[in-house]
Parts: sequence; structure tokens; C-alpha cells
Amino acid sequence: MVSVYLAAAQFFVLKAPLHNALSIAAGVGAAILGLSFFLEGLFLGIMPLGEQCGMRLPAKVGVAGVTVFALIVGITATLAEPAVAILQQQGSVIPPWNAPLLYLLLNRGTSWLVAAIASGVGLSVVLGVYRFMFNWPFKPPVFIIIPILVVASIIFDENSVLRPVVNLAWDTGGAATGAVTVPIILALGLGVSKIGGGKNSNSSGLGLVTLASALPVATVLFLAVMIAPKVPEPSTAAAFFSVQDEQRAKALYVAGGEGKLFSMAQNALRSGDLTLAAFEDCFPGENSHVAPATDTGYSVFSPGELFSFLKAAMLAVLPLALVLIIAIALVARDRIRNPDVAILGILFAAFGMFALNLGMTGGVTAISSQAGGALNRTYTEIVNAKKAITVRGVDETSVFTVPGPKGPESWIWIPGAKGPEPERFVSGQLSGDVYTHVPVETPVFSEFGTLGGYLAVLVFVFFLGFLAIFAEPALAATAVTVEEMTTGTFKRSKLVMIAAVGVGIGMGLGFARVLFSNMLPAGGIHLSWILAPCYTLALILTAFAPNDFSSIAWDVAGIATGPITVPIIITTGLGLGSDSLRADGAFGIVATASVIPIIAILVSGILDNLKSRRVLKEQGESYAN
Repeated sequence: MVSVYLAAAQFFVLKAPLHNALSIAAGVGAAILGLSFFLEGLFLGIMPLGEQCGMRLPAKVGVAGVTVFALIVGITATLAEPAVAILQQQGSVIPPWNAPLLYLLLNRGTSWLVAAIASGVGLSVVLGVYRFMFNWPFKPPVFIIIPILVVASIIFDENSVLRPVVNLAWDTGGAATGAVTVPIILALGLGVSKIGGGKNSNSSGLGLVTLASALPVATVLFLAVMIAPKVPEPSTAAAFFSVQDEQRAKALYVAGGEGKLFSMAQNALRSGDLTLAAFEDCFPGENSHVAPATDTGYSVFSPGELFSFLKAAMLAVLPLALVLIIAIALVARDRIRNPDVAILGILFAAFGMFALNLGMTGGVTAISSQAGGALNRTYTEIVNAKKAITVRGVDETSVFTVPGPKGPESWIWIPGAKGPEPERFVSGQLSGDVYTHVPVETPVFSEFGTLGGYLAVLVFVFFLGFLAIFAEPALAATAVTVEEMTTGTFKRSKLVMIAAVGVGIGMGLGFARVLFSNMLPAGGIHLSWILAPCYTLALILTAFAPNDFSSIAWDVAGIATGPITVPIIITTGLGLGSDSLRADGAFGIVATASVIPIIAILVSGILDNLKSRRVLKEQGESYAN
């Protein structure tokens, strides 16, 4: 459904051609197949194993053993998350001089970033299991952790080096809780809650995902603070590659060596971000010749790429399954229930992960990138240099003048498919008697102006986020769990629908920040300016919402942005183009897409609670009469 929407919007609304349609169609088919197998594998194998671990381990190994196991499970699950890998893949498109620290973390420092995310998730799983074991209430950790993170983000946003990492850090919270992490920690929490006892035992399986999506934000911000003094300030390309001693030392730290820094400068020269004169000043005596970029003929369906996807899927699912099996068989010394079904589920999950990653990369993210690249057609003119037309023998008689809304306008006749057509004359395109006409396509919504084009983009991304949610495997698994835990009072369809509306609004809010930042001075609209009021509202609602709805709402914040939604958000944002995105522009949209569903579900819970109280009150009055 998402792919059909993207293709239809791109072709019929944005009027942009669809490239590699057959390859994309094959990728979408692979994604659908993979999603089906992966979900079946989760329900058959991974989740039952996690639930059995949660029920058996506490009695066998005590608090210390559960702590070690929870930490291992959290880290192992995070390393397998496909959405985290998607964040890493975006590092190559970030200009290092615009956001040096962000570039470092997404390129040479990816292992540091993943370790920070995994540590945050591992720690959160430990704290979550403690909450289940000792019947700690859900709300206090939220009221402590979230305000600290928001205040830290506001402070970081005032620092030009740290500011881009704020967006990345909040996005990791949503990306880290996806198709692999969420089902296993939900199953683990459900198992522990079933033997925990106490008044909260029925619903305390919820709430663990909240910590798993919040603490990675803290660990990534902490990593950024540790590295920030070693990287330069954001600047122009010429200033970044400067030969000044301190600047060059910091640039070398970002690049990882002299050779890599020189290669980085050559790429900047090729792209036009670095002039030839500046290049020669920064690298005196070096060869400034740069070979043109070539088409590598990359295809996700090549044997090498297929093998890499298969290897990644095996490394994602099998180590996690092995940890669970060892914990049950060797540590808890329990018999694995339905081992044949569990093994079949693990194989289904591994194959599903392979096909899902293949299909997402070759199909859904490919088409979302194309659609994102076409979004600027709604508000900007498209200069089509590839269709330039050369007219020879042009003199003063070739140009004619007609009245225009702002005075006389010069026009010239240009040969077209149906004969000569009048086009505006641009004096700079005349060289001697040769005139080069470069076709310019007017914005699709030109009659509504730039703001009208922006509004069209926001409507587009709302429906994109709304539709993407229905394909999220982790949300589907969570919706089933929620319906079971609430004994059917909160239907899975209702949860998914509220989350879909929330993510759609959140995506619109995130893209609005990106688009309207262009109208403001350098720095634009900081992410903390949006997150602070949104999370403040969410905390106020949490204080009045029932415990069940509170834990559901905050869990969905991380669950709703998984391996389907995150790639679509990131690739669509990056595809929107450098004219509308700063170095960190595509990051932070996942964060806004995560926070709005919290508010939506909390409001729904409060309204349902008020309705139930009113019905009970009316029934009590009728009995009294």
C-alpha cells in the first residue's frame, strides 16, 4: 500500500518519472513476503522463547543472573536492528564541514555509535526487568528520565557542534526499538510479569520499550559530549580543510587520516563545495585532478548483495535465538516448549529478515528516495539541463518584447516538438550568435506559492506516515500483546489506527521544521523547540491517564518507528534535496513521529476512562432509583 501510494503520488501528482520500476516492484514483493515470514517467525519462535526466559530465569539465577541476561539480550537485539543500520547508511550524504561530529559518528565512528545505542538498550532492559520483578510503578522513571533528556537537548541545541547530534540521538531511540528488539523485550517482560505478582502484574509487561527508546538518547548524547572537543566547528569546506594546525588536527580526527582527508577534499572539489583555488591553498603541491564520478552499476539483486543480506539476517536472528535457547536449556535447566515449532519460527524469522531487508533496500526505500527527490517540485522550479536546446544564428531580430505584469519582457522563439514556441529570453544564455535554452518546469502548485507547495508536502508525508505504520511488524506484535494484557478492552485495530494518525501528524511536524527552517537565519528551528512542549504535554497527560494507557502510549513511541517507517522517513527526507535540508535535516523527523502517538493514545485513554466512569455512575444512579 505504501509503495503504491508513493508511486501514484510521484507520477500523477508530482509529475516525475518513476525510475527502475521493475526492480522496485520486485523489491516491494520481497518486502511483503519477508514481512509475512518474519511476523510468523516472531510469533512461533522468538517471542515464546523470550516469554519462557522471563518466567524461568528469575527463580533459577536470581537478580544478578537476570541482570547479566537482560543486558546481553538488550545488546544482542539492538545489534540486529535493521533500522539502526539504516541510520548508519545515511552518513555518506552528510557534508563533513557542515556537521563534523554528526559525520564522524555516522562514518568512522559508527562502531562507537552502535555501542552507545546498544548500551542504552541493554541498561534499559535491565531496569525494566527490575521493575517487573519488584513491582516498581511505571510513571516515576518517565517523569525523571524524559525531562532530563529534554533539558539536555535544549542545552545541546545552543552548541553548534553538538546541535546536529541532538536530532540523531532522539532518532536512535525510535530506531533502536524495532522489529527485533520490541518483540523480544515485550515477551521477556510479559514472562517476568506473570511470576512477579502484585497489583501490577497483569499489565507490567508494558513499559519496557519506553526505557529502551529513552536511554539510548542519553548514551548517544553522552558519547557526543566526550568526542565534541576533538572535532572542529561547522564551517565552509575551505575552512574545514584549512592548513591551520589546530583545524587540520581536528579535521584529520574526523576523516581518520591524511589519505582519507585528501579524498574527502577531492569529493568536495568534484561537487563544487570546494573551489580549485581553495583546494590548492589547503593542499599545496598536491594533484588537483579529480576523476569524474562513475556509475558502479549497483544492484541489490546481484549475487554479492544477496549474500550480504542473507549474512546480515542470519547474524541478526540466530545469535539472539541462541542466547534465548542457552538461557532456557543450560541456565534455567528447563525444557524448551514445542522445540520443533520454535526452530521453524527461528528459520521463518531469519528468512523473513533477509527478504524484508532486501525488499526495503531495493524497493520501498528506493521509491521513497525518488518521491522525496520529487517533493521540491511542489514549490521550486526544476531546471532541466539535460534537455537544453541550442539555437544558432540569433541576433537582435530574434528577440521580441511583450508587456508583462512587471513591465516589458523579452521572449525568443525556440524549436519544439510541435513547431516554434515562445520562451523567456535570458541574456546570460546567449554567446555570440548561439543561444542555449534550458527548459524550466514551473512548480506543480505554482498558483499557491511557496507556502502552498510546503502544505502539499506536509499533506503528502502525513499520509505516507499513516500508511507506513500498518506495515510495522513490531507494532503488529505489540498490538496483539496489548489486547491480551487488557483482556480485549483495548483492541489491536484501535491501537494501530491511533498510532498511524499520530505518526502521520508527527512526520508532518518534522518535515515542517525542515521546510520552514529555510525561512529563518542559520540554525533554523531547533528540534528541542518542538520536543519540549510536546513532551511537556505528554507528561501532563500521563499524570492523569490510567496506568495501562500510560505504559501503552509510551511504549508505542518507540514501537511505531521501526524497520518500515524509519527508512521511509530518512530516505524521503534526504531525497527532498539539499535546497531544503541542512546537514542534519533528515534527522529528527523520527523523533517527532514518535512523540505525537504518545499524546494521541494518552488522550484516547483519558477519554475512555471518563466515559467508563460516567457509565458506571449512571448505572449506579439507576440502581439507586
